[in-house]
Parts: sequence; C-alpha cells; structure tokens
Amino acid sequence: MLNLFVAAAHVRRRVERVCRKYDLQFSHHNVLRILRGVHPDGHPRCEIVERMLDPSPDVTRLIDKLVDRGLVRRSTSEEDRRMTMHTITDEGLDLLNDMDPEIRDVQRWFDER
Repeated sequence: MLNLFVAAAHVRRRVERVCRKYDLQFSHHNVLRILRGVHPDGHPRCEIVERMLDPSPDVTRLIDKLVDRGLVRRSTSEEDRRMTMHTITDEGLDLLNDMDPEIRDVQRWFDER
C-alpha cells in the first residue's frame, strides 16, 4: 500500500511541475479536466467538488480564478436560477490541449516504472 502512495506522490509532483509552466495549480487543472469531460455541458460547483481528486474547501475561489482568466464561464442554470453552472471555454480547451502532451509524458513515465 505504501508503494501506491509513494507512486501517486511522484506522479502528482510531476503533474504539478507541468501545471506551473502554464500558471496553474494542480486543482485548477483538475477542474478544467472535469469540465472538459462534460463539454459542451457544464457542472454546478457541488458536482465539481464531488469529482475532484483532492477536494478543496475553497472551490469557489479556484473557479473564480479560472473565470477571471477566461478559462471557465459561469452562468445561471436554466433549470434552477439559484444554481450557477460552470463550463470550460475555448481558451480553457486550448490550454488543456497544449498541456496534454506533457501530461501524457508523465503518464508514460509512470507506465514505464
């Protein structure tokens, strides 16, 4: 079991290095990947929290930073006006596409171990 935790820590550190090159935190990358997975639809904040690898107590602030950078769009849900929906923008998709080769390199590195 310890080996699994050690391996996960190594992978996370490598992914964090990739994220820093794009001025992102690991959790920002996680949110963008979650939203890309349901694109063109989106998720409310509570769904994003449930899907995060490492749920942050301040997901709203994480999402705010992504909205400020133009990587995520926030809108009011058509079904429930009390709920806000979050969708990834074209800029967010482009950023993830730029990062994907380096993330795949991390996956390959892990697979070779």
